[in-house]
Amino acid sequence: MFFPAYCEEENVEYMLDRASSVADSLAGAWEVIVVDDGSTDGTADLVESRSASDPRIRLVRHPRNLGFGAALQSGIAASRYDWVFYSDFDGQFDLDELTLLWRARHTADILAGYRRRRQDPLMRLGYSLAYNTLVSAMFFGGYRDVDSSFKLYRRSIFNRVRPRSTCGVIDLEILLLARAWGYRIRQFPVSHRPRRAGTVSFETVRRGVVAWVQLGPIAEMFGQLLSLRRRLSSRRTMLERDAGLS
Repeated sequence: MFFPAYCEEENVEYMLDRASSVADSLAGAWEVIVVDDGSTDGTADLVESRSASDPRIRLVRHPRNLGFGAALQSGIAASRYDWVFYSDFDGQFDLDELTLLWRARHTADILAGYRRRRQDPLMRLGYSLAYNTLVSAMFFGGYRDVDSSFKLYRRSIFNRVRPRSTCGVIDLEILLLARAWGYRIRQFPVSHRPRRAGTVSFETVRRGVVAWVQLGPIAEMFGQLLSLRRRLSSRRTMLERDAGLS
C-alpha cells in the first residue's frame, strides 16, 4: 500500500494506523509506503518516526514538490510485492473497502474504485464532471470517475505500463495504457467522505460549495492530456515506446 502525501501531518498517525490494520487483516507480508512529495511541514518526520519502530512502514521522499503523478511513479517503483494498492492520504476513502477489491483480485489486473457519493464541494464536483466528460470525448469512451484514488494493481503490469504523467492525468494514463496492452480492468463503487484534515494543494479556496483551483495545474493537465492523446494515437508507436524499442 502506498500513499502520495503533501503537507499531511495532521493525517499521518490516523492513516498509518488504519493502513497497517487493514494490511494486516489481508496479507501476511505487507508494506505501507508514504511518498512525501516535498512537504514543508512535519509529514516526513512523523513517517520516519513510525518507520523506526515498524520497518514495514517506509518513507520515500522527494526533495521538492514534483507533482501527484511523479509521487505515483515513485510509489510504484518502490513497491516490492505482487499487488500494489494506492489511495489518498487525507482520510476520504474507507480503507476497509480494500477488502472488496482484494477478494476480487484474481478476476482482473487493475481493480479501480469509483466514488459512489463524492463528498467534495459543489464546484469540485463540477470540475470532476467536466474532466471526465472531456477525457471520455478525447479517448472515445473511458472509465467512470477515472481520477478516483482507490486502485489495486497487479505489480507485473508495470513491466509494460510505464506512465509518464506528473499530474493527476496519471490515473487515466495507467488505465488507457493497460487497456491497450490487453490487461483486465474492473471498477467497483466505494464510499467517499469529506477530507479529514488539511488542505488540497492545488486549491486556492475551499469553503462550503466553493473550491477555486489554481490555473497552473489546469494548464498542466490539458498539456499532459494532449500529450497522452498523441501517444495513444498510434497503437504501434505506443507499444514500441513502452517496450523500450524506440
